[in-house]
Amino acid sequence: MEIAIAKAIIVGLGVLGPAIGIGMVFSKALEGISRNPEASNKIVPFMFVGAGMIELFGLAAIGLFFVI
Repeated sequence: MEIAIAKAIIVGLGVLGPAIGIGMVFSKALEGISRNPEASNKIVPFMFVGAGMIELFGLAAIGLFFVI
């Protein structure tokens, strides 16, 4: 019983943070592109790299789910 609750907390909080982080990354990137459309070629690659790095933490939380 305690293990099931621990797993639920790990996965719930583990994917909540990256979801908020990815939303912020895309929000700021779109804001930057809307202010300066010529810079979109420089912003978009960094946007996807940042989103990928944030997503890594969510995947680590799901991996920890299977370890416990």
